[in-house]
Amino acid sequence: MNPDLVAQNSVGVKICGIQTLDDALLCIEKGADAIGLNFWSQSKRYVSRTAVEGWIEKLPSTFERVGVFVNEDPKIVRSMLDDGLIHVAQFHGSESNEYCNEFKDEFKIIKAFGVKSLDSVEQASKCTIQTVLLDAYCGSDFGGSGHTFEWEFAKVFQEDNPSRPIVLAGGLNRSNVCKAINQLSPLAVDVASGVENNQGYKDPDLVDQFIQSVKLSSL
Repeated sequence: MNPDLVAQNSVGVKICGIQTLDDALLCIEKGADAIGLNFWSQSKRYVSRTAVEGWIEKLPSTFERVGVFVNEDPKIVRSMLDDGLIHVAQFHGSESNEYCNEFKDEFKIIKAFGVKSLDSVEQASKCTIQTVLLDAYCGSDFGGSGHTFEWEFAKVFQEDNPSRPIVLAGGLNRSNVCKAINQLSPLAVDVASGVENNQGYKDPDLVDQFIQSVKLSSL
């Protein structure tokens, strides 16, 4: 998330795993701040660059687009940023500080960490990227599992890094997002499975209810 696009004293909403123009327009209509496009080919929410190029220009240019990558060739990431296909790169794999540092002075970057212990918190604290995304650890699946993690670990990160914003992910839905926001006051929340129907598509009612819950928590 770009902090500039999140209103003061409010929590931003990123809807991840967008694969179609209809779902992207749905997110805009319901009031999301950003969408996530998953360019990792092993994800069940994978979308190719070619597919996205077919509809991305139909979105408002000011609506934030986040590209999600897992240990991707940096040349491919850079080309998408340079070409304006995405505004932000989210690194969701085991990317090193050296890898991330290639981008951080030129582009908006988010580094994601799967959290399962205090060791995970320590790894996130050592990251050279200012904004981190804290997600449930799910091994080689790298996110999108629909599972939560112990939010106390996120609290420890905040206490150790008071000036660094977090994006909170991992099993969020309309029922628990208010509690998460009240407990952690993140910069933004990130949701995928929590707004999907049984067929894996974004559900308009669930998207609306999730965003309304976030807005109520931000009052």
